[in-house]
Amino acid sequence: MPRLLLVILASAIAVGPVPLLAQAPPDPIQQAIGGVKALLEKRPNDPTLYFYLASFQTQAGERDNALANLAKARELGDGLLPNVDFGFDKLKDDPAFQSVRAAFEQALPKVADAPVAFRLDDKTFGPEGIAYDSVSKQFFIGSVPHKRVVRVSASGKVAPFSAAGDGLHQILGVAVDAKRRIVYAVSTNALTSGKPLHNAVFGFDLASGKRLFEYAVPLAQQLNDVAVAPNGDLYASDSRSGAIWRIRTSAAAGTPAPEVTPFLAAGTVGGSNGLVVAPDGNTLYVAHSTGVVRVDTATGKLDKLMPPPRQTIAAIDGLYLWKGDLIGIQNVTNPGRVIRLRLNPAGTEIMGIDTLQSHHNAAFDSPTTGAIAGNALYVLGTTQLPRYNDKGEVEGAGALKKPAVVRVPLEKK
Repeated sequence: MPRLLLVILASAIAVGPVPLLAQAPPDPIQQAIGGVKALLEKRPNDPTLYFYLASFQTQAGERDNALANLAKARELGDGLLPNVDFGFDKLKDDPAFQSVRAAFEQALPKVADAPVAFRLDDKTFGPEGIAYDSVSKQFFIGSVPHKRVVRVSASGKVAPFSAAGDGLHQILGVAVDAKRRIVYAVSTNALTSGKPLHNAVFGFDLASGKRLFEYAVPLAQQLNDVAVAPNGDLYASDSRSGAIWRIRTSAAAGTPAPEVTPFLAAGTVGGSNGLVVAPDGNTLYVAHSTGVVRVDTATGKLDKLMPPPRQTIAAIDGLYLWKGDLIGIQNVTNPGRVIRLRLNPAGTEIMGIDTLQSHHNAAFDSPTTGAIAGNALYVLGTTQLPRYNDKGEVEGAGALKKPAVVRVPLEKK
């Protein structure tokens, strides 16, 4: 498996404080196996934990144990599907693996009718983050290997946005502050073992693309996604450490010297990834390696959102709010699907889960994040990020396809 994507999503496979595959302890895979087993002692009926354990055991060459735990995951839960690009590549030709994978597949709904909204001509663009501005009706898409952000029209016409001299590294999460006309982009060199480590959130003038400021987070280990609160404050997930950082731009009136603090300490939400702030600013939802948590932004009080029986809400990359429900994009516990988490009116419980689009969609090739525009979620469907190595270089460039943005309707049919 190419190391670049392992770094991006290692924390979504690792659980809690387990050392990541991207780090270099004496035997990280065995330590990860031990960490998952420890969690299973507390949560013996969690199908996602058995799924992760099987993934690590596959990488460790423990075929029989991996297959047994995959069978246990299938017995306990739905919504999972072993992805050969994420941990199961050593078993892909094994008949026993193919059999249990078929059992997972049979339990999944098939919803593959979302059309491609547009494609990017540059096959090597490697998009990971996307945001939308409803005023200008433009998308802003970040590139991992190209280390830049581009502006894209609704028809897919690409125009430059960030400049070569802006000092960007690999771009992950992208967000628009529509009120203040700012585009934010997460920049990190942790994906390619950068030294010295650099993690920051950059702000750009939405109209001109001029770099306005760089909010450095020097203690972060690998920033991933960013969300804007109604008051202009930012929340950024630190996937490698499991922390959430808060950048209080409101405290400094939007100056380049805001207050940057750990809103949630390292290890609080293992594999923290997609995140979204409720419209009233009082609640932050965070997706992480095994689920989703709800956090009070005033107190930091954290509550787990429990999925319905047999369902999984693990490994959500992009997370969004739509008319009181959460919309998530999964890409590790499944090759790729978009789900709706139907919440109660208070936003404190998950009442049900709907599959809006499944991995069967031909344009889904390692989907990552999306952006809500109108009544649809525009998903970065074809990213092909598994093809990028730890130097940010593409492997097998001749087989690359044009990156596709898929329009997934959100209105109920």
